[in-house]
Amino acid sequence: MKFGVDLYPHFTTELDGPTAFKYALRQVQTAREVGFDGIFASHHYLMGPSEQMFQPIPLLGRLAAEAQGMTLGTAVFLLSLHNPVEAAELSSTMDIISEGRFVFGVGQGYREAEFSSFGISRRNRGGRLEEAVQVVRKLWAEEDVTWDGEHFQLDGVTVAPRPVQQPGPPIWVGGDTLAGVERAARIGDAWLTSPRHSKTFIREAIERFKRTRTNLGQDSPPPVFFREMYVAPTRQEAEEEIRESFERLYHAYHRAGQPGERYDLRFQELRDERLLVGNPDDVVAEIDRYRQEFGAEYMFFRLYYLGMDPEKSVRCIRLFGEEVIPQIG
Repeated sequence: MKFGVDLYPHFTTELDGPTAFKYALRQVQTAREVGFDGIFASHHYLMGPSEQMFQPIPLLGRLAAEAQGMTLGTAVFLLSLHNPVEAAELSSTMDIISEGRFVFGVGQGYREAEFSSFGISRRNRGGRLEEAVQVVRKLWAEEDVTWDGEHFQLDGVTVAPRPVQQPGPPIWVGGDTLAGVERAARIGDAWLTSPRHSKTFIREAIERFKRTRTNLGQDSPPPVFFREMYVAPTRQEAEEEIRESFERLYHAYHRAGQPGERYDLRFQELRDERLLVGNPDDVVAEIDRYRQEFGAEYMFFRLYYLGMDPEKSVRCIRLFGEEVIPQIG
């Protein structure tokens, strides 16, 4: 199996930007040192005034120097908010910087503030995502691209330089509903789960993904698992360190209208369906369950939560690398 760290650069204003960036550097340096395979970054706009978030493309571009030899990816880039020309050139640049190890994880987004501030109708987000993925793929691989679609129009344009990977980097598509998972099956190279997804939803979604791919005459790769994770020397310590921040994050999802499932739940209800938490042996056992039930091959983890001490995330990365990764066959 392969493992990655999602930096999830979402933090309160109590932590200033330069300090938060230094922790991102330490997370990447530690992850590479202890054997992780990839570094990912999530994407949102307009998180203020009490919260803030780095933008993923410049962040990953800067961190590439500390992540040599590792996969770099977005999880997810809000492609529905962007013109595919911009997205194709940004992702092509990232593929070159990473020496052909970039993964373009994309999604449609959900926050009304983002869509209204960009002057884009939220109800068009699914169609924009699907069309943009098609256009980006053409721009990566072809010259003189012309496109006359519902949302985007191009007249004989060419992206240069092109990505190292041809016909282009893998595109992992997020989807928070069964309709979104069907879309991922149609347009993506894999379905990228959200850490918010319960295992109950994942079971149903995998079947929908497989059925859609079968109808298209295509193979069904296993999902790429973006999961919640926290490991500490003891299970009690792990749960105590994460409980408050974890609940705070999910209750914020509920207030923001995040679609899909219920998030206004207590820690135990959220934990059982979403969180790999405990001592190293506990986490090894849970990873093995994902591998046995879902065929998991690539898992990457959010392990910093809004308001927690960032130093704990660095310790978590080191402990996972030193005591969990060696136990995974």
